[in-house]
Amino acid sequence: MGDDVGVTVAVHSAKGGTGKTCISTNLAALLACEGYNVCLLDMDLKAPCLCTFFNKYPKWWLNEYLDGNCNIDSILNEIGPQLGTKGHFIIGCSNPDITAIRKVSNVDRKWQANALKLLLAAKRSLFEKGIDVLILDTGPGIEFESVNAIAVADLVLSVMKPDKISYVCTEQLVKGVYMTLEKKCYLVENMSPRLPIKLAEKEQVFGIPVIASIPCICDIPQKNDTCIISLTYPDHIFTASVKRIRRAIEEHIAKI
Repeated sequence: MGDDVGVTVAVHSAKGGTGKTCISTNLAALLACEGYNVCLLDMDLKAPCLCTFFNKYPKWWLNEYLDGNCNIDSILNEIGPQLGTKGHFIIGCSNPDITAIRKVSNVDRKWQANALKLLLAAKRSLFEKGIDVLILDTGPGIEFESVNAIAVADLVLSVMKPDKISYVCTEQLVKGVYMTLEKKCYLVENMSPRLPIKLAEKEQVFGIPVIASIPCICDIPQKNDTCIISLTYPDHIFTASVKRIRRAIEEHIAKI
């Protein structure tokens, strides 16, 4: 890949509690282990959690970049060396303080439009600096920050649970947001009651490819509290599922 070419992936869902952040962090880690330079940004400004997961409380937050108070480099933290990845693994965290969350909940359309411009500028800057994959861990639904992330993405991973409400809400997103913005999209089914052995019976939902069906495994929440599962447990069935997603991203990268 060229110095200024990369792929941006938005990890999104119709509703909360689908496991987006767990999938985002593990996908980023697996890509970095393969030698890709990866940047993971916490775009869930109203319920940020990357700072807690990685125990990173920086001087500058993504919020402040979107406010125009600092440059994108100021908010980035390299964690690749401590994880032993071949490529760079860089994260940018959003501020978990309730005051910051209240502020972003009350921004006007002018701020939102400027935030989109700054996000596009950050994307260009990161690719110019050699980032191969930019992963945007979004909030659920159609909050402005999530729609902004989808708007700048080249590829959307829509995470859904195997229940009626999730299917109905995801279908609305596919038709009302992803297709409207003409985004390439993959579906990831998480917490499936069936093992992901045969995807042939549901290779597509709403005309969108299903690239992984991750089984419901009771130890995932506990393990995810203390480590990046795919690095600590490389033979875990969850890791195998995320590797399927990684391969789909790699295939997309190969076409650039």
